[in-house]
Amino acid sequence: MKKSSLISALSIGVLSIGLAVAAPADAVNQVRSNATQVLNILQKANGSNDATVRRQAESYALPYFDFQRMTALAVGNPWREASAAQKQALTKEFQTLLIRTYSGTMLKFKNARVNVKDNPVVNRGGKEIIVRAEVAQPGGKPVNMDFTTYQSGSRYRVYNVAVEGASLVTVYRNQFGETIKSKGIDGLIAELKTKNNGGK
Repeated sequence: MKKSSLISALSIGVLSIGLAVAAPADAVNQVRSNATQVLNILQKANGSNDATVRRQAESYALPYFDFQRMTALAVGNPWREASAAQKQALTKEFQTLLIRTYSGTMLKFKNARVNVKDNPVVNRGGKEIIVRAEVAQPGGKPVNMDFTTYQSGSRYRVYNVAVEGASLVTVYRNQFGETIKSKGIDGLIAELKTKNNGGK
């Protein structure tokens, strides 16, 4: 599995967790509580239709991600030059790519242990909260994950994830940058569509 696929699978799989919070400590408590709930859902999924379970997790997770902001960061400077239609298409395809990547792997984490840390990082005067966690399969080495969030109304929304220090948006930015350089924005959209339709 490519590094970007691993990061996105882990990040969204674990982040089938709500972040309806109003303070850093509340963010930690909410992540911990919802991680437990999602793992319970996965553990009770034996015999259930995998596609149904994935859809339930997706529906739960999607409101707590800012996919447009994630896409903008992953695309980088060329995002400013993209038209409104191109931005909309890029966001749609990137969101589909991330969900498609994690959907096929999330059930593998049903026996995982999630340890949400009590030391969130507060940046930009409280406008950015980074929630830290460790995720481990039984007998496996814990994987460190950082979830970067910002407050949106009564909740915090995730717009970046780092796995063992590797930022999701940075990994994709490197890939997207090469495609944009050679094929332009429309070329990147076409490439993402191909991947989302089962191509390589």
